[in-house]
Amino acid sequence: MKEDINGIQQQLQKRSSSKIKIPPISESNLKELRNIFLLSESDLGVVRNGGRRGSAYGPKAILNTLLKMTVHKQKNNAFKSIRPKNSEIPFDEQQLEDSQLIKEVIESSKSNIWHLGGGHDHIYPLLKGLNTTNDKIVVINLDAHLDTRVDPIFHSGTPFRQFANEVKGQFKIIQLGIHDYANEESNYKDLNGSEMDVYTVSQLRRETSNYTTTAQFLDTITKDYSDHTIILSLDCDAICAESMEAVSAVNHNGLQINFVRDIFSWYYSLSQERKYCGIYEYNPIFDNLSNKGSRTLASLIGPFL
Repeated sequence: MKEDINGIQQQLQKRSSSKIKIPPISESNLKELRNIFLLSESDLGVVRNGGRRGSAYGPKAILNTLLKMTVHKQKNNAFKSIRPKNSEIPFDEQQLEDSQLIKEVIESSKSNIWHLGGGHDHIYPLLKGLNTTNDKIVVINLDAHLDTRVDPIFHSGTPFRQFANEVKGQFKIIQLGIHDYANEESNYKDLNGSEMDVYTVSQLRRETSNYTTTAQFLDTITKDYSDHTIILSLDCDAICAESMEAVSAVNHNGLQINFVRDIFSWYYSLSQERKYCGIYEYNPIFDNLSNKGSRTLASLIGPFL
């Protein structure tokens, strides 16, 4: 049978009107935006930590997957690339430059900030940029690793200790999904003037009655920080391998994706005026043909849009 596809392309193009819109950011619409996506497309921090190349492609892969999703009530969204894949600027200078760029976006808008990395080292510029206007910060970090290494050369495994050594004000980090076997003993050393609570996968299962009381658990561990700005940080290697194999360090005993969804839903429901959320270390080079990883991550972001 001869294929009849006349007019099909035009018909399919009409569907694009209902898809999520995330154009490049512009000065004219900056104050009207509900969500700003900042893309840090560099995996140099991962390489410096001994990890696999590829997470530099993660931010655009996640964004492209979002653009395929239908939305019934369009909000004003935009994106800005703040760190290109092929930057020749030294790593430490990159971090300072990115901090300044993020600071400018935060100060000139009232939008929710979505920071898509690259390596988890990019959480450091986000926190530094935020610290210029917020001196009480709580990070809820979903991760297999503490990322508090004591190494003198900074990389994707050092951002929280690095920030704790420089923070102006109060800093608390709540680590969810940590594996002892994935962390050096020195990672647990006290942070300079800051607090850190650590929950392993088994502890979380127990504290949440097998993941059935997630919201109540999160309310409890944050109840003393109502006057703090809460940031949600997801290192994708926190998620179990069945749902997330596209990372540098695949997690054979990670957090179940429904538990992660519940955490994002809880964060979405917070009365906090602006949300600050970072998603890091998704590596599309190691995703499968269905793009399972990017679809999973896009589904976490979708309700905010």
